[in-house]
Amino acid sequence: MDPVLLAFLLALFTGVSIVLFSLGVNIWAPLFYGLVAGIVSGNIDLGLRVGATCALLGLGFYTYGGATMPDYSIGAIFGVFVATQVTASGASLESALGQAATLATAVALLMSLFDILGRASTTFFQHGGDNALAKRNLASFQRWHLAGTIPWGLSRAVPVFIGMLFIQQYQLVADAIDKIAWLQRGLGVVGSALPAVGFALLLSYMDIAVYWPYMLIGYVLFAYMGVPTVGLAIIGVAAAGLYMKGKKEQLAKGGN
Repeated sequence: MDPVLLAFLLALFTGVSIVLFSLGVNIWAPLFYGLVAGIVSGNIDLGLRVGATCALLGLGFYTYGGATMPDYSIGAIFGVFVATQVTASGASLESALGQAATLATAVALLMSLFDILGRASTTFFQHGGDNALAKRNLASFQRWHLAGTIPWGLSRAVPVFIGMLFIQQYQLVADAIDKIAWLQRGLGVVGSALPAVGFALLLSYMDIAVYWPYMLIGYVLFAYMGVPTVGLAIIGVAAAGLYMKGKKEQLAKGGN
């Protein structure tokens, strides 16, 4: 596919998606965007791997109840394309995922600035809508409201479009990072710690006192039997189905 067309389509996709997300259509997730980038790049497995990595990194950064945070959904897109290029050059999967995570983190942090810019720009349209309501002009209020989605969408579409145009030059960024030893060490420490923090936050929101057997089974399958993430997800869905089936039968018999 032509690089300019690819950049435009991904920019359009991310711009529309963030607007839909603000309307309650929650598809803004690193795993989903990793899958989309994997489909576009022709490597779905790699897309899911990078998306899952970015999801864990995002959990480590997540400010529950906050507004602006690093955007690992956009980071996952760039990470997938970088990992695809790295693996195509003959490097190992571990090396590809490492470089993808490094670039995804840098992009995610940069996108937090665009998030602030997008939120700030919408205040102009909000004031226009307030003035329209004060004048009891409902049609004008609706136009102001719809127009406010434009800068919100552009806050993702513009950086994605520009970034994808230069995605082939990612090695220049990697070389610059390699020359700054302290930054490289810092990113390495953050990259190693954030997945653990993400898992800790995730476990804190789960009822471990009730579901601890499932957690232990999943740990054994992954750590000792080498079951991949996709396999664990399928097993998890099956276990949840059996659990819900048992609960329905218990309720049908008059149990709690």
